[in-house]
Amino acid sequence: MKAPVLSAFALVLVSSVASAQPKDDGVRRDPKGLKGISPFWEHVKKGDSAYIARDFEGAIAAYRQAIAEEPQNAMGHYRIGEAHLKKGDLPEAEAAWVAGLRFVGGDAALKAKLLFVLADLRERQKAHDDAVDRWTAYATHVQEKPESKGYPATAEERKKRVADWKKMLEEAKVVKERIAKRVEEASKK
Repeated sequence: MKAPVLSAFALVLVSSVASAQPKDDGVRRDPKGLKGISPFWEHVKKGDSAYIARDFEGAIAAYRQAIAEEPQNAMGHYRIGEAHLKKGDLPEAEAAWVAGLRFVGGDAALKAKLLFVLADLRERQKAHDDAVDRWTAYATHVQEKPESKGYPATAEERKKRVADWKKMLEEAKVVKERIAKRVEEASKK
């Protein structure tokens, strides 16, 4: 009788000791990120996984943890901006990307991405003149820094599309005024 009780106790004791020890998941961790993954990149990876699963709140929370680890790493700001954009929160996305520009430093490729998404955001917000300015800044950066791997022709194409859109809005404005005038005349009769 005593043997089964004792072996059950030993099993519980062994399993509790095993669960108290950190699990080796094969990932090399290093707070400085030199010999393994840093806490910043662990949180970014967690955020990326949530983003892919379309859990934008979870992604934003993970990216916030990454930013708390390294507030001056522009990648965290870029990623949280993307999550806010997908969630539909344009002002928060813009704030994150502007913060990313402050911290981007000499990373030409990341700066090109930030300039691109800010120009695109302005276009989405129908701030046409500001969008043209931002596309110009993107094109200038990409031409000055070929290592950014950007494509300056995109900026020229987008500026042309914005100009076409502005022209169409002006033409539509004239038509709307003419329709309003005709409706007013018809209602007087």
